[in-house]
Amino acid sequence: MERRVIAIGAEAVLYLENWLGITVLVKERVPKGYRRVEFDNYLRKLRTINEARAMIRAAELGIPVPRVFDVDLVNMRIRMEYLRGVSLVKLLMAGATNDVLNYLRIMGGYLGLLHGDGVMHGDPTPANALVVDSKLYMIDFGLSEFLGRRPSPEDSRALYKMGIDLNVMLRSLEALRKDESQELFRAFYDGYVETLGTELASRVRNYMVRIRRMVRYAIR
Repeated sequence: MERRVIAIGAEAVLYLENWLGITVLVKERVPKGYRRVEFDNYLRKLRTINEARAMIRAAELGIPVPRVFDVDLVNMRIRMEYLRGVSLVKLLMAGATNDVLNYLRIMGGYLGLLHGDGVMHGDPTPANALVVDSKLYMIDFGLSEFLGRRPSPEDSRALYKMGIDLNVMLRSLEALRKDESQELFRAFYDGYVETLGTELASRVRNYMVRIRRMVRYAIR
């Protein structure tokens, strides 16, 4: 099959292609003319490596993600499993059903596993969760980051970064379903606590609250 573009994002193009006899999803980070060539190449390579590493590590932690088949650091491409499913956003917009709340709890559990291992997703929103045959997958690790260590309750730098991830999720829920955002986030946070632990999760949530206060102050 010829390449079929299915999405064009801020930093990458997603397309389908036939690779070794199977249909795969390819994420290709394209050059940005407004950046210096050396910096652009460095940034695209770094993000490609981090994304592939994060997906592989997530799978090792038991988190359902698309399988990584090939990483091309010359053309900044990742070939991965093509999943046919329904975005959690679509389900969420149809209503805060028990199934949706359960998926949010599961997603929170996934993020707790990542954070406990020192991996930041970078963009943990319902748009980056896909339901395939009633199974929730996490996708799009393009902004992921590795701390290089397991976080502790005294690790302020790690707690801050983890708090940013939580805030991204809460803000996305507020944008999608403002009136029900607290109930939805509670389900997500319950799953987060289950896998990360009460003490560390509570510390992260405190940092999230501080981050939200700083943002409100900055935009006044």
